[in-house]
Amino acid sequence: MNFKNDVVNISYDPNGIIHYSWNTTPTSEEFRFALNKGLEVIKATKANKWVGDVRQLGAIDVSDQTWVNTEWFPSALQLGIKKMAVILGDDIFNQMSVEEIMNNVEGSDFVLRYFPGTEEAVKWLKDN
Repeated sequence: MNFKNDVVNISYDPNGIIHYSWNTTPTSEEFRFALNKGLEVIKATKANKWVGDVRQLGAIDVSDQTWVNTEWFPSALQLGIKKMAVILGDDIFNQMSVEEIMNNVEGSDFVLRYFPGTEEAVKWLKDN
């Protein structure tokens, strides 16, 4: 199951990994829609690993950060996401907003790591 539009590319590989990459800074509506599409992919594939390339995402609005922590992440964890590799870029505002979200994720079995590129992130997910 794959999904692609101007904002995001979502694909699933046979290793149980969802590949998620942002193409541009989305509006709040586009951001939530795209993340909810990701939940649909988790549900359809039973994937438990996620690699998210957020280098083009830009800063995330505070209300969207709250939504991710109170609504999206609890759903993703309930659906079975266990490991997430996040690819950060050089944008300090993007880094700060992503880290703010990730610092508030609560899940006893959830493991998160940050990476500079896709290859290292996918290797870590396959190996763990």
